[in-house]
Amino acid sequence: MKNLYLLTLFISLPVYSFTQDFNQNKVEKIKAGLNLERWSGTHEKWGAQYILILKAKYPKYRLDLAFAKDTLIKTSSFAKQSNALAAINGGFFDMKVGGSVSFLVSDGKVIHENKPNVLSIDNEIGANALVIYENGKSELLPTEGPTRIPMLKNVEDALVTGPLLLKNSQINFLQKRPFNDLKHPRSAICIRKKEIWLVAVDGRHKEATGLNLNELSQFLLSCGCQQAINLDGGGSTTLFLNTNKFNGIVNHPSDNKKFDPEGERPVANILFIRKNN
Repeated sequence: MKNLYLLTLFISLPVYSFTQDFNQNKVEKIKAGLNLERWSGTHEKWGAQYILILKAKYPKYRLDLAFAKDTLIKTSSFAKQSNALAAINGGFFDMKVGGSVSFLVSDGKVIHENKPNVLSIDNEIGANALVIYENGKSELLPTEGPTRIPMLKNVEDALVTGPLLLKNSQINFLQKRPFNDLKHPRSAICIRKKEIWLVAVDGRHKEATGLNLNELSQFLLSCGCQQAINLDGGGSTTLFLNTNKFNGIVNHPSDNKKFDPEGERPVANILFIRKNN
């Protein structure tokens, strides 16, 4: 992997209860150790929102990754093929020819390298990676420096994505740029000591305006998240469940410009929850 250097600043903010400004929070038990949390209503500062958090207990459950090397597949199809209990769209990809545009490891093998025209030294998306070890543990690591990704040593899967949102319960100070500052649908992964969260923020609708990345960081911190990283969002944001209680897309993907579950976009990879064997 090419070494990527980025000065990353973290700011420690008091944990204001941003979540109290929502009209509704509903927690639904899917099965033992697996819960779906819904935040909806009008936030005093952020406007109309619809946010889902799938929470999976670790080590009972673990993260895994599925990919298509040179094509695009819908998150729901990926999930069904992988026998996933829950799945969210993954990293950034080439919308014309398919495949990841960032470094990706699957089953210990390097599948994709970073595309330099997409991930440069000035691009926060390339500064960190989600790493999944053979024992099921997940971790967020920088792509350069002494604590960078331990290349293929006990690494089962890895995906360069970003920007990093939270580290050790502190908000990552992001550069001023439209990608960070404008409201969009968002997808994210949160890692706690004994939990993994799949986070889907709906957007581009009057019923759900979406969040900018600073708002997303504040929301996740207020919910108790400790480590978090952004995934591909926008029209890609899709959260799918494959359980007895829920079987289908549970958010409102925006590609069809309707507030329904039918606007799913094909993607190049997903992150999913399964039992930790």
